[in-house]
Amino acid sequence: MNKRELERKAEIAELLLHVARELGETLESERVYERFHELLGSVVQHDGIVVSSYDDRDGLIRCEYAWVEGNLLDPASFPPLPLNREGRGMQSRVILTGEPLLVNDFAERVHETGTYYDVDREGTLRKVPDSGPGTTRAAIMVPVKDEGRVVGVVQIMSDREDYSADQLDLVAGLVGQMAAAVRNARLQKERRRLEAAEAAANAVAAERRQAAQMLEAVGDGIFLADADGVARLWNRAAELATGLTAETVRGRRVSEIFQEWDVLSERIPVAELGAVARSVTLPAAVDGRELWLSFVAVRTTEGVVYAFRDVTSERRLDEAKSDFVATISHELRTPMAAVYGAAETLRRRSADLTPEHREQLVEMIATQAARLTQITEEVLLTTRLDRGELPVEREAVDAGQVVRETVEAMRPQLPTSVSVEVDVDRLAGRASGDADRIQQVLFNLVDNAAKYGGGGPIRIEVEGAERAVRIAVADSGPGISPADQVRIFEKFYRADPQLTHAPGGTGLGLYVSRQLVQRMGGRLDVRSKPGAGSTFIVELPRA
Repeated sequence: MNKRELERKAEIAELLLHVARELGETLESERVYERFHELLGSVVQHDGIVVSSYDDRDGLIRCEYAWVEGNLLDPASFPPLPLNREGRGMQSRVILTGEPLLVNDFAERVHETGTYYDVDREGTLRKVPDSGPGTTRAAIMVPVKDEGRVVGVVQIMSDREDYSADQLDLVAGLVGQMAAAVRNARLQKERRRLEAAEAAANAVAAERRQAAQMLEAVGDGIFLADADGVARLWNRAAELATGLTAETVRGRRVSEIFQEWDVLSERIPVAELGAVARSVTLPAAVDGRELWLSFVAVRTTEGVVYAFRDVTSERRLDEAKSDFVATISHELRTPMAAVYGAAETLRRRSADLTPEHREQLVEMIATQAARLTQITEEVLLTTRLDRGELPVEREAVDAGQVVRETVEAMRPQLPTSVSVEVDVDRLAGRASGDADRIQQVLFNLVDNAAKYGGGGPIRIEVEGAERAVRIAVADSGPGISPADQVRIFEKFYRADPQLTHAPGGTGLGLYVSRQLVQRMGGRLDVRSKPGAGSTFIVELPRA
Protein backbone atom coordinates (compact mmCIF):
# COMPACT_ATOMS: atom_id res chain seq x y z
CA MET A 1 0.00 0.00 0.00
CA ASN A 2 1.57 3.25 -1.15
CA LYS A 3 1.74 6.50 0.70
CA ARG A 4 -1.22 8.01 -1.15
CA GLU A 5 -3.46 5.08 -0.25
CA LEU A 6 -2.40 5.33 3.39
CA GLU A 7 -3.12 9.04 3.42
CA ARG A 8 -6.49 8.37 1.78
CA LYS A 9 -7.42 5.77 4.37
CA ALA A 10 -6.34 8.13 7.15
CA GLU A 11 -8.49 10.88 5.67
CA ILE A 12 -11.46 8.52 5.48
CA ALA A 13 -10.92 7.36 9.08
CA GLU A 14 -10.70 10.95 10.25
CA LEU A 15 -13.82 11.79 8.27
CA LEU A 16 -15.72 8.87 9.75
CA LEU A 17 -14.63 9.90 13.23
CA HIS A 18 -15.82 13.43 12.55
CA VAL A 19 -19.12 12.15 11.18
CA ALA A 20 -19.58 9.87 14.21
CA ARG A 21 -18.94 12.80 16.55
CA GLU A 22 -21.27 15.10 14.63
CA LEU A 23 -24.09 12.58 14.35
CA GLY A 24 -23.66 11.33 17.91
CA GLU A 25 -24.58 14.75 19.23
CA THR A 26 -27.91 14.63 17.39
CA LEU A 27 -30.72 13.18 19.54
CA GLU A 28 -33.59 13.27 17.02
CA SER A 29 -33.66 10.63 14.29
CA GLU A 30 -35.13 13.07 11.73
CA ARG A 31 -32.31 15.50 12.45
CA VAL A 32 -29.77 12.67 12.06
CA TYR A 33 -30.92 12.17 8.46
CA GLU A 34 -30.60 15.88 7.75
CA ARG A 35 -27.15 16.11 9.32
CA PHE A 36 -26.01 12.96 7.50
CA HIS A 37 -27.12 14.53 4.23
CA GLU A 38 -25.19 17.70 5.00
CA LEU A 39 -21.99 15.76 5.79
CA LEU A 40 -22.44 13.49 2.78
CA GLY A 41 -22.69 16.47 0.42
CA SER A 42 -19.25 17.65 1.49
CA VAL A 43 -17.53 14.45 0.29
CA VAL A 44 -19.75 12.80 -2.35
CA GLN A 45 -21.48 14.57 -5.24
CA HIS A 46 -25.09 13.53 -5.65
CA ASP A 47 -28.40 14.69 -7.16
CA GLY A 48 -30.68 12.71 -4.90
CA ILE A 49 -30.74 10.74 -1.67
CA VAL A 50 -33.44 8.47 -0.28
CA VAL A 51 -33.30 6.83 3.15
CA SER A 52 -35.77 3.95 3.46
CA SER A 53 -36.67 1.63 6.32
CA TYR A 54 -37.64 -2.01 6.01
CA ASP A 55 -39.96 -3.92 8.34
CA ASP A 56 -39.70 -7.69 7.91
CA ARG A 57 -43.00 -8.13 9.77
CA ASP A 58 -45.03 -6.78 6.84
CA GLY A 59 -42.35 -6.89 4.12
CA LEU A 60 -42.76 -3.21 3.21
CA ILE A 61 -40.11 -0.63 2.31
CA ARG A 62 -41.02 2.86 3.58
CA CYS A 63 -39.44 6.20 2.85
CA GLU A 64 -37.95 8.00 5.87
CA TYR A 65 -36.08 10.86 4.17
CA ALA A 66 -35.96 12.06 0.52
CA TRP A 67 -34.08 14.84 -1.25
CA VAL A 68 -34.17 15.09 -5.06
CA GLU A 69 -32.39 17.77 -7.14
CA GLY A 70 -32.45 20.41 -4.42
CA ASN A 71 -35.95 19.64 -3.11
CA LEU A 72 -36.72 18.10 0.27
CA LEU A 73 -39.75 15.87 -0.26
CA ASP A 74 -42.39 14.72 2.19
CA PRO A 75 -41.71 11.05 3.08
CA ALA A 76 -45.44 10.53 3.56
CA SER A 77 -45.96 11.15 -0.17
CA PHE A 78 -43.96 8.00 -0.99
CA PRO A 79 -46.21 4.93 -0.96
CA PRO A 80 -44.74 1.86 0.77
CA LEU A 81 -43.25 -0.65 -1.70
CA PRO A 82 -43.38 -4.41 -1.14
CA LEU A 83 -40.12 -6.32 -0.97
CA ASN A 84 -39.49 -8.45 -4.04
CA ARG A 85 -38.59 -11.82 -2.56
CA GLU A 86 -36.91 -12.88 -5.85
CA GLY A 87 -34.44 -10.00 -5.65
CA ARG A 88 -35.87 -8.18 -8.64
CA GLY A 89 -35.32 -4.53 -7.88
CA MET A 90 -32.13 -3.05 -6.52
CA GLN A 91 -33.51 -2.08 -3.09
CA SER A 92 -34.94 -5.56 -2.62
CA ARG A 93 -31.62 -7.11 -3.64
CA VAL A 94 -29.68 -5.04 -1.10
CA ILE A 95 -32.13 -5.94 1.66
CA LEU A 96 -32.09 -9.65 0.82
CA THR A 97 -28.30 -9.96 0.41
CA GLY A 98 -27.23 -7.43 3.01
CA GLU A 99 -24.52 -6.27 0.60
CA PRO A 100 -24.06 -2.74 -0.82
CA LEU A 101 -24.60 -2.13 -4.53
CA LEU A 102 -22.77 0.18 -6.97
CA VAL A 103 -24.60 0.86 -10.24
CA ASN A 104 -23.15 3.07 -13.02
CA ASP A 105 -25.56 1.80 -15.68
CA PHE A 106 -28.70 2.63 -13.75
CA ALA A 107 -31.14 2.88 -16.67
CA GLU A 108 -29.99 -0.40 -18.19
CA ARG A 109 -30.20 -2.17 -14.84
CA VAL A 110 -33.75 -0.89 -14.37
CA HIS A 111 -34.81 -2.20 -17.75
CA GLU A 112 -33.29 -5.58 -16.96
CA THR A 113 -35.48 -5.96 -13.88
CA GLY A 114 -38.42 -3.89 -15.04
CA THR A 115 -39.39 -3.29 -11.44
CA TYR A 116 -37.71 -0.06 -10.39
CA TYR A 117 -39.78 3.05 -9.84
CA ASP A 118 -38.61 6.52 -8.94
CA VAL A 119 -40.30 9.58 -7.44
CA ASP A 120 -40.03 12.96 -9.13
CA ARG A 121 -39.49 16.25 -7.34
CA GLU A 122 -43.24 16.68 -6.88
CA GLY A 123 -43.39 13.34 -5.12
CA THR A 124 -45.18 11.51 -7.95
CA LEU A 125 -44.37 7.83 -8.53
CA ARG A 126 -43.07 7.16 -12.05
CA LYS A 127 -40.98 4.71 -14.03
CA VAL A 128 -37.37 5.73 -14.58
CA PRO A 129 -36.91 7.08 -18.17
CA ASP A 130 -34.24 5.72 -20.46
CA SER A 131 -32.54 9.09 -21.01
CA GLY A 132 -33.03 12.82 -20.85
CA PRO A 133 -32.91 15.51 -18.14
CA GLY A 134 -33.31 14.15 -14.63
CA THR A 135 -32.40 10.63 -15.68
CA THR A 136 -30.46 8.80 -12.98
CA ARG A 137 -27.03 7.69 -14.28
CA ALA A 138 -25.39 6.12 -11.24
CA ALA A 139 -26.45 5.01 -7.81
CA ILE A 140 -24.98 3.67 -4.61
CA MET A 141 -27.23 1.58 -2.37
CA VAL A 142 -26.04 0.63 1.12
CA PRO A 143 -27.93 -1.54 3.62
CA VAL A 144 -28.68 -0.09 7.04
CA LYS A 145 -28.10 -2.76 9.67
CA ASP A 146 -29.04 -3.22 13.31
CA GLU A 147 -27.25 -6.09 15.05
CA GLY A 148 -26.64 -7.77 11.69
CA ARG A 149 -30.24 -7.47 10.54
CA VAL A 150 -31.07 -5.26 7.54
CA VAL A 151 -33.55 -2.58 8.62
CA GLY A 152 -33.27 -0.17 5.70
CA VAL A 153 -31.47 1.12 2.61
CA VAL A 154 -29.66 4.38 1.84
CA GLN A 155 -29.76 5.24 -1.86
CA ILE A 156 -27.51 7.96 -3.38
CA MET A 157 -28.09 8.96 -7.02
CA SER A 158 -26.20 11.00 -9.59
CA ASP A 159 -27.46 12.31 -12.94
CA ARG A 160 -24.01 13.35 -14.24
CA GLU A 161 -21.13 11.20 -12.98
CA ASP A 162 -20.30 7.62 -12.21
CA TYR A 163 -19.43 6.45 -8.70
CA SER A 164 -16.23 4.62 -7.71
CA ALA A 165 -15.55 1.74 -5.41
CA ASP A 166 -13.81 4.14 -3.01
CA GLN A 167 -16.93 6.26 -2.93
CA LEU A 168 -18.97 3.15 -2.23
CA ASP A 169 -16.70 2.31 0.72
CA LEU A 170 -16.90 5.89 1.94
CA VAL A 171 -20.68 5.99 1.72
CA ALA A 172 -20.90 2.57 3.43
CA GLY A 173 -18.80 3.91 6.29
CA LEU A 174 -20.92 7.03 6.57
CA VAL A 175 -24.12 4.96 6.53
CA GLY A 176 -22.76 2.81 9.36
CA GLN A 177 -22.16 5.91 11.43
CA MET A 178 -25.62 7.21 10.53
CA ALA A 179 -27.23 3.90 11.54
CA ALA A 180 -25.47 4.02 14.91
CA ALA A 181 -26.60 7.62 15.42
CA VAL A 182 -30.19 6.74 14.49
CA ARG A 183 -30.16 3.83 16.93
CA ASN A 184 -28.81 6.12 19.64
CA ALA A 185 -31.41 8.79 18.86
CA ARG A 186 -34.20 6.24 18.98
CA LEU A 187 -32.86 4.78 22.21
CA GLN A 188 -32.76 8.27 23.67
CA LYS A 189 -36.30 8.88 22.43
CA GLU A 190 -37.46 5.60 23.92
CA ARG A 191 -35.68 6.42 27.18
CA ARG A 192 -37.43 9.81 27.29
CA ARG A 193 -40.71 8.10 26.50
CA LEU A 194 -40.16 5.59 29.29
CA GLU A 195 -39.14 8.35 31.68
CA ALA A 196 -42.21 10.35 30.73
CA ALA A 197 -44.38 7.25 31.11
CA GLU A 198 -42.78 6.52 34.50
CA ALA A 199 -43.29 10.13 35.59
CA ALA A 200 -46.90 9.98 34.42
CA ALA A 201 -47.40 6.66 36.22
CA ASN A 202 -45.82 8.09 39.37
CA ALA A 203 -48.05 11.15 39.10
CA VAL A 204 -51.12 8.94 38.70
CA ALA A 205 -49.98 6.78 41.61
CA ALA A 206 -49.38 9.87 43.75
CA GLU A 207 -52.77 11.22 42.76
CA ARG A 208 -54.38 7.91 43.63
CA ARG A 209 -52.54 7.79 46.97
CA GLN A 210 -53.72 11.32 47.68
CA ALA A 211 -57.26 10.39 46.65
CA ALA A 212 -57.07 7.28 48.85
CA GLN A 213 -55.86 9.38 51.78
CA MET A 214 -58.70 11.83 51.22
CA LEU A 215 -61.19 8.96 51.05
CA GLU A 216 -59.83 7.63 54.32
CA ALA A 217 -60.02 11.07 55.93
CA VAL A 218 -63.53 11.95 54.76
CA GLY A 219 -66.25 11.43 57.34
CA ASP A 220 -68.80 9.84 54.99
CA GLY A 221 -68.75 6.18 54.07
CA ILE A 222 -67.90 5.71 50.38
CA PHE A 223 -68.05 2.64 48.18
CA LEU A 224 -67.89 1.97 44.44
CA ALA A 225 -70.22 -0.51 42.79
CA ASP A 226 -69.07 -1.54 39.30
CA ALA A 227 -71.31 -2.45 36.38
CA ASP A 228 -71.73 -5.98 37.77
CA GLY A 229 -72.78 -4.69 41.19
CA VAL A 230 -69.48 -5.69 42.82
CA ALA A 231 -67.94 -3.47 45.53
CA ARG A 232 -64.52 -2.22 44.37
CA LEU A 233 -63.92 0.45 47.02
CA TRP A 234 -64.78 0.63 50.73
CA ASN A 235 -63.24 3.43 52.81
CA ARG A 236 -62.49 3.68 56.53
CA ALA A 237 -65.66 5.62 57.33
CA ALA A 238 -67.72 2.86 55.70
CA GLU A 239 -65.93 0.35 57.94
CA LEU A 240 -66.74 2.35 61.07
CA ALA A 241 -70.38 2.88 60.09
CA THR A 242 -71.13 -0.75 59.18
CA GLY A 243 -68.56 -2.72 61.17
CA LEU A 244 -67.44 -4.45 57.93
CA THR A 245 -63.78 -4.20 56.92
CA ALA A 246 -62.63 -3.38 53.40
CA GLU A 247 -60.91 -6.78 53.12
CA THR A 248 -64.19 -8.63 53.71
CA VAL A 249 -66.22 -6.35 51.44
CA ARG A 250 -64.13 -5.70 48.32
CA GLY A 251 -64.91 -8.17 45.57
CA ARG A 252 -68.33 -9.08 46.98
CA ARG A 253 -71.62 -8.11 45.42
CA VAL A 254 -73.24 -5.11 47.11
CA SER A 255 -76.44 -7.16 47.50
CA GLU A 256 -74.46 -9.43 49.85
CA ILE A 257 -73.46 -6.44 51.99
CA PHE A 258 -76.78 -4.59 52.20
CA GLN A 259 -79.85 -6.78 52.62
CA GLU A 260 -82.55 -6.18 49.98
CA TRP A 261 -80.11 -3.96 48.04
CA ASP A 262 -82.13 -4.35 44.82
CA VAL A 263 -85.09 -2.64 46.45
CA LEU A 264 -82.93 -0.15 48.32
CA SER A 265 -80.88 0.92 45.27
CA GLU A 266 -84.02 1.69 43.27
CA ARG A 267 -84.93 4.35 45.86
CA ILE A 268 -81.50 6.06 45.66
CA PRO A 269 -81.39 8.68 42.86
CA VAL A 270 -78.17 8.36 40.80
CA ALA A 271 -76.84 11.66 39.41
CA GLU A 272 -74.63 11.90 36.34
CA LEU A 273 -71.05 13.04 36.82
CA GLY A 274 -70.98 16.83 37.24
CA ALA A 275 -74.69 17.09 38.12
CA VAL A 276 -76.05 17.95 41.57
CA ALA A 277 -76.74 14.77 43.54
CA ARG A 278 -79.81 14.55 45.76
CA SER A 279 -79.59 12.76 49.10
CA VAL A 280 -82.16 10.34 50.46
CA THR A 281 -82.36 8.78 53.95
CA LEU A 282 -83.39 5.12 54.06
CA PRO A 283 -83.32 2.19 56.49
CA ALA A 284 -80.63 -0.33 55.54
CA ALA A 285 -79.97 -3.73 57.10
CA VAL A 286 -76.24 -4.49 57.38
CA ASP A 287 -74.88 -7.61 59.05
CA GLY A 288 -78.13 -8.12 60.97
CA ARG A 289 -78.31 -4.50 62.17
CA GLU A 290 -80.79 -1.90 60.97
CA LEU A 291 -79.18 1.46 60.26
CA TRP A 292 -80.59 4.68 58.93
CA LEU A 293 -78.26 5.89 56.18
CA SER A 294 -78.34 9.08 54.14
CA PHE A 295 -77.24 8.14 50.58
CA VAL A 296 -75.86 10.20 47.69
CA ALA A 297 -74.96 8.46 44.40
CA VAL A 298 -73.02 9.61 41.31
CA ARG A 299 -72.43 7.62 38.13
CA THR A 300 -68.83 7.46 36.84
CA THR A 301 -67.04 5.59 34.05
CA GLU A 302 -66.07 2.86 36.54
CA GLY A 303 -69.52 2.40 38.05
CA VAL A 304 -71.65 4.16 40.66
CA VAL A 305 -70.02 5.87 43.63
CA TYR A 306 -72.21 5.86 46.75
CA ALA A 307 -71.54 8.15 49.71
CA PHE A 308 -73.50 7.51 52.88
CA ARG A 309 -73.72 8.94 56.36
CA ASP A 310 -74.94 7.06 59.42
CA VAL A 311 -77.86 9.06 60.80
CA THR A 312 -79.20 6.27 63.02
CA SER A 313 -78.60 8.22 66.24
CA GLU A 314 -80.17 11.35 64.76
CA ARG A 315 -83.14 9.28 63.58
CA ARG A 316 -83.55 7.74 67.01
CA LEU A 317 -83.28 11.17 68.59
CA ASP A 318 -86.02 12.44 66.29
CA GLU A 319 -88.16 9.45 67.19
CA ALA A 320 -87.41 10.04 70.88
CA LYS A 321 -88.37 13.68 70.52
CA SER A 322 -91.63 12.68 68.86
CA ASP A 323 -92.27 10.18 71.65
CA PHE A 324 -91.39 12.83 74.21
CA VAL A 325 -93.82 15.32 72.70
CA ALA A 326 -96.52 12.66 72.70
CA THR A 327 -95.67 11.68 76.28
CA ILE A 328 -95.57 15.23 77.60
CA SER A 329 -98.81 16.04 75.78
CA HIS A 330 -100.44 13.01 77.34
CA GLU A 331 -99.00 13.69 80.80
CA LEU A 332 -99.99 17.34 80.78
CA ARG A 333 -103.47 16.76 79.42
CA THR A 334 -104.79 14.87 82.49
CA PRO A 335 -103.67 17.25 85.28
CA MET A 336 -104.49 20.35 83.23
CA ALA A 337 -107.96 19.01 82.47
CA ALA A 338 -108.47 18.24 86.16
CA VAL A 339 -107.24 21.70 87.23
CA TYR A 340 -109.38 23.41 84.60
CA GLY A 341 -112.49 21.39 85.49
CA ALA A 342 -112.13 21.98 89.21
CA ALA A 343 -111.49 25.70 88.74
CA GLU A 344 -114.49 26.09 86.46
CA THR A 345 -116.71 24.27 88.92
CA LEU A 346 -115.56 26.53 91.75
CA ARG A 347 -116.04 29.63 89.62
CA ARG A 348 -119.52 28.86 88.30
CA ARG A 349 -121.13 26.81 91.08
CA SER A 350 -119.33 28.04 94.17
CA ALA A 351 -122.62 29.02 95.89
CA ASP A 352 -124.11 25.54 95.34
CA LEU A 353 -121.11 23.58 96.67
CA THR A 354 -120.85 22.24 100.18
CA PRO A 355 -117.68 22.98 102.14
CA GLU A 356 -116.62 19.34 101.68
CA HIS A 357 -117.00 19.48 97.88
CA ARG A 358 -115.18 22.79 97.76
CA GLU A 359 -112.31 21.29 99.79
CA GLN A 360 -112.11 18.29 97.46
CA LEU A 361 -111.88 20.53 94.39
CA VAL A 362 -109.19 22.71 95.96
CA GLU A 363 -107.22 19.57 96.93
CA MET A 364 -107.54 18.27 93.38
CA ILE A 365 -106.15 21.53 92.01
CA ALA A 366 -103.25 21.40 94.44
CA THR A 367 -102.46 17.75 93.66
CA GLN A 368 -102.57 18.21 89.89
CA ALA A 369 -100.59 21.44 90.13
CA ALA A 370 -97.92 19.51 92.02
CA ARG A 371 -97.96 16.92 89.22
CA LEU A 372 -97.49 19.68 86.63
CA THR A 373 -94.62 21.05 88.67
CA GLN A 374 -92.97 17.62 88.81
CA ILE A 375 -93.21 17.20 85.02
CA THR A 376 -91.76 20.65 84.46
CA GLU A 377 -88.92 20.01 86.91
CA GLU A 378 -88.02 16.73 85.17
CA VAL A 379 -87.79 18.46 81.79
CA LEU A 380 -85.76 21.37 83.20
CA LEU A 381 -83.51 19.01 85.15
CA THR A 382 -82.81 17.01 81.98
CA THR A 383 -81.86 20.20 80.16
CA ARG A 384 -79.49 21.26 82.95
CA LEU A 385 -77.89 17.80 83.00
CA ASP A 386 -77.31 17.87 79.23
CA ARG A 387 -75.73 21.31 79.48
CA GLY A 388 -73.59 20.36 82.47
CA GLU A 389 -75.15 23.10 84.56
CA LEU A 390 -76.39 20.94 87.46
CA PRO A 391 -74.09 21.04 90.52
CA VAL A 392 -73.58 17.71 92.34
CA GLU A 393 -71.85 17.55 95.72
CA ARG A 394 -69.36 14.89 96.85
CA GLU A 395 -69.58 14.44 100.62
CA ALA A 396 -70.02 11.65 103.15
CA VAL A 397 -73.66 10.53 103.28
CA ASP A 398 -75.41 7.98 105.51
CA ALA A 399 -77.09 6.00 102.74
CA GLY A 400 -79.33 4.02 105.11
CA GLN A 401 -80.70 7.19 106.68
CA VAL A 402 -81.36 8.79 103.26
CA VAL A 403 -83.28 5.66 102.22
CA ARG A 404 -85.45 5.66 105.37
CA GLU A 405 -86.22 9.39 105.10
CA THR A 406 -87.15 9.07 101.41
CA VAL A 407 -89.49 6.12 102.01
CA GLU A 408 -91.22 7.90 104.91
CA ALA A 409 -91.72 11.00 102.79
CA MET A 410 -93.20 8.94 99.95
CA ARG A 411 -95.55 6.71 101.95
CA PRO A 412 -98.52 9.13 101.79
CA GLN A 413 -98.21 9.24 97.99
CA LEU A 414 -97.96 5.47 97.46
CA PRO A 415 -101.04 3.30 96.86
CA THR A 416 -102.29 1.70 100.07
CA SER A 417 -101.77 -1.74 98.53
CA VAL A 418 -98.05 -1.16 98.06
CA SER A 419 -95.83 -1.96 101.02
CA VAL A 420 -92.18 -0.90 101.26
CA GLU A 421 -89.65 -2.90 103.29
CA VAL A 422 -86.25 -1.36 104.08
CA ASP A 423 -83.26 -3.48 105.16
CA VAL A 424 -80.05 -1.61 106.01
CA ASP A 425 -76.91 -3.64 106.73
CA ARG A 426 -75.26 -2.25 109.84
CA LEU A 427 -71.89 -2.53 108.06
CA ALA A 428 -73.09 -0.59 105.03
CA GLY A 429 -71.09 2.48 106.01
CA ARG A 430 -71.18 5.93 104.46
CA ALA A 431 -71.25 6.72 100.76
CA SER A 432 -69.69 9.60 98.86
CA GLY A 433 -72.36 11.66 97.12
CA ASP A 434 -75.03 14.34 97.30
CA ALA A 435 -77.82 13.54 99.78
CA ASP A 436 -80.46 15.55 97.87
CA ARG A 437 -79.55 13.90 94.53
CA ILE A 438 -79.51 10.42 96.11
CA GLN A 439 -82.98 11.11 97.49
CA GLN A 440 -84.11 12.25 94.02
CA VAL A 441 -82.81 9.01 92.48
CA LEU A 442 -84.53 6.92 95.16
CA PHE A 443 -87.80 8.80 94.62
CA ASN A 444 -87.70 7.90 90.90
CA LEU A 445 -86.83 4.25 91.55
CA VAL A 446 -89.49 3.73 94.23
CA ASP A 447 -92.09 5.58 92.14
CA ASN A 448 -91.28 3.29 89.19
CA ALA A 449 -91.47 0.20 91.39
CA ALA A 450 -94.90 1.29 92.61
CA LYS A 451 -96.15 1.99 89.06
CA TYR A 452 -94.74 -1.09 87.31
CA GLY A 453 -94.58 -3.56 90.21
CA GLY A 454 -98.18 -4.68 89.80
CA GLY A 455 -99.18 -3.44 93.27
CA GLY A 456 -96.85 -5.90 94.99
CA PRO A 457 -94.38 -5.19 97.80
CA ILE A 458 -91.19 -3.19 97.28
CA ARG A 459 -87.96 -4.20 99.02
CA ILE A 460 -85.00 -1.82 99.49
CA GLU A 461 -81.66 -3.17 100.68
CA VAL A 462 -78.58 -1.15 101.63
CA GLU A 463 -75.31 -3.06 101.95
CA GLY A 464 -71.60 -2.35 101.93
CA ALA A 465 -69.00 -3.73 99.54
CA GLU A 466 -65.21 -3.41 99.53
CA ARG A 467 -65.15 -0.02 97.83
CA ALA A 468 -68.80 0.85 97.40
CA VAL A 469 -72.20 1.15 99.02
CA ARG A 470 -75.05 -0.55 97.16
CA ILE A 471 -78.75 0.39 97.29
CA ALA A 472 -81.06 -2.18 95.64
CA VAL A 473 -84.72 -1.34 94.89
CA ALA A 474 -86.65 -4.51 93.97
CA ASP A 475 -90.26 -5.04 92.93
CA SER A 476 -92.30 -8.17 92.29
CA GLY A 477 -93.81 -7.03 89.00
CA PRO A 478 -93.78 -8.61 85.51
CA GLY A 479 -90.14 -7.71 84.88
CA ILE A 480 -88.47 -6.00 81.93
CA SER A 481 -87.72 -7.64 78.58
CA PRO A 482 -84.02 -7.91 77.56
CA ALA A 483 -84.64 -5.56 74.61
CA ASP A 484 -86.11 -2.88 76.89
CA GLN A 485 -83.37 -3.32 79.49
CA VAL A 486 -80.86 -2.04 76.92
CA ARG A 487 -82.82 1.17 76.31
CA ILE A 488 -84.74 2.08 79.47
CA PHE A 489 -82.00 4.51 80.57
CA GLU A 490 -82.20 6.44 77.28
CA LYS A 491 -83.68 9.89 77.27
CA PHE A 492 -87.43 9.96 76.46
CA TYR A 493 -87.59 6.16 76.11
CA ARG A 494 -90.82 4.41 77.09
CA ALA A 495 -91.51 0.71 76.76
CA ASP A 496 -95.02 1.59 75.54
CA PRO A 497 -94.58 4.73 73.39
CA GLN A 498 -98.24 4.65 72.34
CA LEU A 499 -99.18 5.02 76.04
CA THR A 500 -101.84 2.39 75.78
CA HIS A 501 -100.74 0.21 78.69
CA ALA A 502 -97.90 1.97 80.51
CA PRO A 503 -98.56 4.07 83.61
CA GLY A 504 -98.09 7.82 83.35
CA GLY A 505 -94.62 9.31 83.16
CA THR A 506 -92.37 11.42 80.97
CA GLY A 507 -89.81 8.71 80.24
CA LEU A 508 -87.08 10.87 81.81
CA GLY A 509 -86.92 9.44 85.34
CA LEU A 510 -84.39 6.65 84.71
CA TYR A 511 -82.30 8.81 82.37
CA VAL A 512 -82.07 11.53 85.05
CA SER A 513 -81.34 8.95 87.77
CA ARG A 514 -78.43 7.34 85.90
CA GLN A 515 -76.96 10.74 85.00
CA LEU A 516 -77.08 11.86 88.63
CA VAL A 517 -75.49 8.63 89.91
CA GLN A 518 -72.72 8.84 87.32
CA ARG A 519 -71.99 12.45 88.28
CA MET A 520 -71.52 11.22 91.84
CA GLY A 521 -68.96 8.71 90.59
CA GLY A 522 -71.29 5.71 90.80
CA ARG A 523 -73.31 3.32 88.62
CA LEU A 524 -76.99 2.52 88.11
CA ASP A 525 -77.94 -0.82 86.53
CA VAL A 526 -80.93 -3.12 86.32
CA ARG A 527 -81.38 -6.86 86.75
CA SER A 528 -84.62 -8.38 85.60
CA LYS A 529 -86.18 -11.51 84.18
CA PRO A 530 -89.62 -11.46 82.58
CA GLY A 531 -92.17 -12.62 85.15
CA ALA A 532 -89.70 -12.38 88.07
CA GLY A 533 -89.69 -8.67 88.95
CA SER A 534 -86.94 -6.08 88.53
CA THR A 535 -84.09 -4.84 90.73
CA PHE A 536 -82.41 -1.48 90.20
CA ILE A 537 -78.98 -1.23 91.83
CA VAL A 538 -77.36 2.08 92.78
CA GLU A 539 -73.66 1.72 93.50
CA LEU A 540 -71.87 4.71 95.08
CA PRO A 541 -68.22 4.97 96.09
CA ARG A 542 -67.43 4.69 99.79
CA ALA A 543 -66.72 7.93 101.62
